[in-house]
Amino acid sequence: MNYLEGFVGASTSINSKKWGPLTMEVASFTPALDGDLVVHVGDPLERKSPLVRIHSACVFSEVFGSDFCDCAEQLELAMEALTHEGAGLLFYLRFEARGAGLAAKVKATALEIRGVDTFESRIAVGVSPESRDFAPVGRYLFEKGFKNIRLLTNNPLKVAHLEGTGVHVLRQPLLSSDPNENVKALYRTKAAKFSHWLPNV
Repeated sequence: MNYLEGFVGASTSINSKKWGPLTMEVASFTPALDGDLVVHVGDPLERKSPLVRIHSACVFSEVFGSDFCDCAEQLELAMEALTHEGAGLLFYLRFEARGAGLAAKVKATALEIRGVDTFESRIAVGVSPESRDFAPVGRYLFEKGFKNIRLLTNNPLKVAHLEGTGVHVLRQPLLSSDPNENVKALYRTKAAKFSHWLPNV
């Protein structure tokens, strides 16, 4: 038995100082040895089309306040939307650096500081610019009865992977309200090279 087999599906409730009551469920959607989280706000099953955010971990931004991306702000905006809604799900996935991992991110970021964009920096250090698979999240949603969702995302890959599992997705954009120059450059790269839906960047 691997480590996670005895824990997947376990859950606990916490009282967030910022977001109020949350239920944290153990899941396994990524190669992370200690699992991922499904964060339940209220009772999503009460909604015909609950609000959902699939969020990939970003230690640089969320823990250390890096100004190179908007990951921490996206997490904040998503939680604001979910708590305002009163019910929904946030999938917190251990996909550091779009699946490349933390070590690759350190090396790639050193290149980005010198002006290489986030797509080319991954290629330069020998990893894929995008290696995430969101289908496991789609299968989770479908099996739990969430056949229709509203997804907070700018990423067409997330929509495609979820719809491939039978989940109908209505996309809602999630953008920084006041992006700095680094984030503006990131948006331009994501629009041009990752086909993200980012108008007027």
